[in-house]
Amino acid sequence: MVYQVVSLSSNRLSKFGDYDFFEHIQVLSPTKKGELGTKELNRVLQETLNPPSEFKSEKHSMGVIFREQDKIMQIRNNYDIYWERKEPEYEYGSGVFNGEMGIIEKIDEVEKQVKIRFDDDKEAWYAFSDLDQIEHAYAITIHKAQRK
Repeated sequence: MVYQVVSLSSNRLSKFGDYDFFEHIQVLSPTKKGELGTKELNRVLQETLNPPSEFKSEKHSMGVIFREQDKIMQIRNNYDIYWERKEPEYEYGSGVFNGEMGIIEKIDEVEKQVKIRFDDDKEAWYAFSDLDQIEHAYAITIHKAQRK
């Protein structure tokens, strides 16, 4: 089953259309644990869809590797985090909320921060100490998907 999920997510659907995993596909699982749980699926999908590269920075945090271009999800409300949106016109505010999804754009080891662009084009910088607020979102639980 894991092979089928990875195959469909990475290349097999290309013969049916121009499907980009990061824009068109969301893997759902009923559980976090086990071989088909989100924890294992996220590990395998990250390895396949966003493998290590000398051109991508990584941050190890809480037993997980966050890498530039990883798909992530905010897992609890943070009313204080500052964000900016540059298009269509400049906008700023605070607050990133449970269930919001995005991509890690930059990992800055000097400033000890991670820049995330969310699906609504908000950009927010997370201190390394705040990485417990995000998790990989290549695969998410059905429960999390219902909150969107």
